[in-house]
Amino acid sequence: MPLNENSIELPPVPEFELTALDVEKGEPVHPLDRLQIMTADTWEVFTLELVSHLGKDYESVTRCAGAGDKGRDVIGRYADGWDNYQCKHYKDKLSVANVVAELGKLVYYTWKEHYTLPRQYRFVSPKGCSSDCIDMLANKARIKTEIVGRWDKACRDKITKTESIPLEGALLEYVNSIDFSFVDEMSSQDLIDIHALTPYHTTRFGVYHLKRPQAKKPGSSAVGENEKVYINALLDAFSDADGAEYSFESLMDTEYKDDLERARINFFSAESLEVFSRDAFPAGCYESLKGECHEGIHSVVRKKFDDGYQRFLEVSTHCVKIPYDAHPLRHFLQTSDRKGLCHQLVNDQKFEWIKKR
Repeated sequence: MPLNENSIELPPVPEFELTALDVEKGEPVHPLDRLQIMTADTWEVFTLELVSHLGKDYESVTRCAGAGDKGRDVIGRYADGWDNYQCKHYKDKLSVANVVAELGKLVYYTWKEHYTLPRQYRFVSPKGCSSDCIDMLANKARIKTEIVGRWDKACRDKITKTESIPLEGALLEYVNSIDFSFVDEMSSQDLIDIHALTPYHTTRFGVYHLKRPQAKKPGSSAVGENEKVYINALLDAFSDADGAEYSFESLMDTEYKDDLERARINFFSAESLEVFSRDAFPAGCYESLKGECHEGIHSVVRKKFDDGYQRFLEVSTHCVKIPYDAHPLRHFLQTSDRKGLCHQLVNDQKFEWIKKR
């Protein structure tokens, strides 16, 4: 072999089990890396999504876009005040000068009484703050010192395009009266952790982080209010098959006991998936899943059967074959969910096991 040449070794075997999702999408972009490739406009929308979760405590959440924002970006308003989330999308980490420039606007416009001082002022940046900036934000007294010391260079001629604003007289007194303890940053990891609690997270970052909880098991005797419609429909289907009258209690001594117990397990599984979807996916996601299920079984439901029990069995067999290939929840769907969706549709009175005569 010639000098300075080495044989090529095969890459190492993956340390994880490949799934269909891995093959379709390739190696996922880590959320912290994805923050770095967002555009400035996307970054502000991302912050709006994040604050919408915090918005449980706000009366409204709004975005101030453009040159006339007066130092405000994403605002959370509550009864007697507001919080500001200042979005800074720079190629480098935020410096002390960057922070002073923004706080200079806050000082000026609150002094002019265009708005009041916020309860919280948080810098939101994909790359976070420089070490010096972090030190300043940790030592709140230093913030005021930096604003005063850097005013002429960072603020005086940069707050508005129409006038130079010297830091003197009443304005200087105003700066010295402010306690800047309400100013801080949100780290990149904090942003990811909070955003993961929103229904927007899967759309923006994928489903890498989601772990569906175990479904609750139905009680052996108690029937919930949300179960009565589909259970009564099943009892009617069983009665339609052999002419006997059944109640929940009397059915426990018949051949239909297993059908009912499996139906309840399936229903609880689907209910669990619905809660999971509501917490982690955009609004309407689960309803669209039920819509696909209804479409997939509609022609089977419409067929002629000797009785409602036969219709129930045929639909239960068919529903597990519906692919749901394009649906966001498909990687979380289990066989029990697929059957449970049918019972939810009966609950919604979309169809019955016994056709109305």
